[in-house]
Amino acid sequence: MLVNNGSADISGHADVLRRMYEEVSQTLEAQSVARNMFQLNVLTLKELQSIQSNHKKPIKAAEQLLNIVIKQSSNAFSCFLEVLKLTGHQHLYEVIVTGSCKGTKMSL
Repeated sequence: MLVNNGSADISGHADVLRRMYEEVSQTLEAQSVARNMFQLNVLTLKELQSIQSNHKKPIKAAEQLLNIVIKQSSNAFSCFLEVLKLTGHQHLYEVIVTGSCKGTKMSL
């Protein structure tokens, strides 16, 4: 994935997340990430509530959040990456940025 003026390029963020979907959905704590993304106006209240309604099903909540990010713009993806760092998901941030699941490298 290429960088355009310091932000992730939309041309590949969905592909990166799709390749790493299983690994990320298994370890992502979607509740805190979704709350932060809502506070940054990246998620709607309806999206946040939908994710929060799955608090007893963390993998389903993570899948919902990933599906939303996949469909959104590169700005939303960049926000998602920043929120990962802010919420203690540094490992997932590194996995996504380096593309370590499939050996691809993304520059940020």
